[in-house]
Formats: sequence, C-alpha cells, structure tokens
Amino acid sequence: MAEEQEWANLLAEIFDKLTQKHASITYDFENLEMQGKVEKEGKTIPTGTVSLTGKLTITAK
Repeated sequence: MAEEQEWANLLAEIFDKLTQKHASITYDFENLEMQGKVEKEGKTIPTGTVSLTGKLTITAK
C-alpha cells in the first residue's frame, strides 16, 4: 500500500506541473491487459481482466 501511495503522490506532482504548462499526454495502448485483484483476509481474490486498445489523452488546463 505504501508503494501505491508513493506512485499516487508522484503522479499528482507530475499533473500539477503539466497543468501549469497547459500540456497534454497521449497514451497509445495495443492489447494492454490488466488483471484486477483484491487482498482480503490474507488472500488474493481475482476480480477480472480489463483489455484496452486505443488512445487516452490527458490534457491539463
């Protein structure tokens, strides 16, 4: 969980800097698969798979 918080903080800083510069970022995905999971009572429970193909553009204003 600490590592996830570090990544969240890093991304928040990056987006803050991008907003100041009115920048945009485009991510291009081709057959990206992410498998979800939940940790509960010491067990890993799969929650499904998400597949992405296409572009995601984030524009800061």
